[in-house]
Amino acid sequence: MAPISKGKFNSRQWVLILILCAMMSVISFYIFQHAFAFRYVQVDVLVAATSLTLFFVFILLVTMQGFKAVDIYEDQLKVKWRFTSRIINKEDITAFSETARKQINYLIIKTTGEDVVLPEPLINNHPDLILQLQKWKIKRKFDLPVTRHSRIENRGVGTVLMVVGAFLLGFTIKSVISPELSVDGSKLITLSGRLSMPPEVKSTSGRNNSGYVKLYLLEYPGIMFHIDEVGFNSIKMKQLLAATRGTPAELSILKHEYGVKIKKTEAPGYFETHYEWTTIYTYSVTLNGEQLLTVDSYNESKHSLDNSNKKWSVLIAIVSLSMFVYGFILYRHRNKVPVTATAAVAPPPVKSIPDKI
Repeated sequence: MAPISKGKFNSRQWVLILILCAMMSVISFYIFQHAFAFRYVQVDVLVAATSLTLFFVFILLVTMQGFKAVDIYEDQLKVKWRFTSRIINKEDITAFSETARKQINYLIIKTTGEDVVLPEPLINNHPDLILQLQKWKIKRKFDLPVTRHSRIENRGVGTVLMVVGAFLLGFTIKSVISPELSVDGSKLITLSGRLSMPPEVKSTSGRNNSGYVKLYLLEYPGIMFHIDEVGFNSIKMKQLLAATRGTPAELSILKHEYGVKIKKTEAPGYFETHYEWTTIYTYSVTLNGEQLLTVDSYNESKHSLDNSNKKWSVLIAIVSLSMFVYGFILYRHRNKVPVTATAAVAPPPVKSIPDKI
């Protein structure tokens, strides 16, 4: 059965939703990438990225709630969302009303089940819908006291948002108060050998150049000596790229990793066994007798990177506070959110005071 009037989704609204989704995806991707940028998974950043992603999904779902279209048939309405639809028979409609809320006109259709709230600016066939309701002789009321049932805005989600917001804020404060410590030179040991191949340099293009370096020594086959983003930013790249197979090298690594992965005199931990077992992080590099990376320069680069990452802490703190406040508002609200505008209350009459004689 062909509809009398076919509803179309608002293209501009759909484009805005896609842009919002793309922006959220990019931000979440970069924060997740930062969580896995170091040897061990950064749990605080991982929790922040997960919470922020869930918050973005929540915003997206709330935004898409009002993204609707209506197909009008002879004896029923088909209310369409982007991924689902609902059929409403004319016998199930008891009344309808038009009202304004926050400077937006809404068409409210009261049914025997859940009421339907349609934002007028997003419904392309709004006049046809009003005409069809009148043709069905549906009773029209003004300021119909209809409430909008929402499966998203309820106490359960409010509680989750408050818990996640508080948890996220706590991790953010912890990361700011207790940042990662500098590398202690007394805990390092220097290995000597010759490169088995030229240094493998991986860099990312962009305004902030970053990357990492992989070194392999003939004396330690199967072991990859890794220089992370911190060392990459302070190493002498020109001299590094000039190195070839057989170049004399001296690398400083943690004594603990030397005992676990090379000498095998210390028991490995869980992450050392199951995560990057053949990788050893390097904090000082000397090639052909020239120091290309020192512990001091590594620590300076690390402090600079930590300071630049504080902007993420500010962003995450703002988001976590917003989540907590909004969750508290949802928790205090009823499951039914009023849609109709609040009627203006007339001021009480003022009694006149007779003049004194």
